[in-house]
Amino acid sequence: MIVGIHQPNYLPWISFFHKMLSCDLFVILDDVLCSNKEERRNVIKGSNGTISLAIPLLNKRAQIKDIEMNNGLNWKHRHIYTLQGCYRKAEYWEKIHPLFIDIYLNSGSKLADFNIALIELIKGFLDIKTPMVRSSELSGIYGEKNTRIVNICKSLGADIYYSGLGAKSYMNENAFYDNNIKVVYQNFQHPVYPQRWGTFIHNLSVVDLLFNCGPNAKRYLEKQIIL
Repeated sequence: MIVGIHQPNYLPWISFFHKMLSCDLFVILDDVLCSNKEERRNVIKGSNGTISLAIPLLNKRAQIKDIEMNNGLNWKHRHIYTLQGCYRKAEYWEKIHPLFIDIYLNSGSKLADFNIALIELIKGFLDIKTPMVRSSELSGIYGEKNTRIVNICKSLGADIYYSGLGAKSYMNENAFYDNNIKVVYQNFQHPVYPQRWGTFIHNLSVVDLLFNCGPNAKRYLEKQIIL
């Protein structure tokens, strides 16, 4: 059982879905404090380069599942208009964007619920079959940081914890090995795909890939084979 764990990011990067694709089970970590970064912002590409999309929040220091978006600021319509300005001439905008707009206009105020709805939609576009579970739905999980991740893996019967490479510098691998869990780090090679507006830019939101490539987007994600 290969388990990956990640916070519910807003319109995540492509690497987020590569990680999901390479796992047997993907855990959405929603019962930890919000970092006030990836959970609420990402970048897309326009005619003059990158554009940041950020969700305003009402309560910033709380567990992710309890964070409320500030919908009184009408940010959802601004994000829709920005996406339209960047991608309305992309090949697959007309086919895909109505499903995104439906989530923007009909979601409630909880950040986690909103982000997860978008993640589920994108997961479907990319034909990723990996099941997802929220960490807040698991029982008997305790501890902070490394200990919490170990306990999530144990509760799910994980043999392998599939970690982002950035965690290697601070993670206590021995805590996993002491519980018979092997740690494998993500080996992600960012794909180059047809992209509008000149020179290719890496590390954008996955929506850049979707609007430019449509049903061909999944061809640019290659599952990491973990032994």
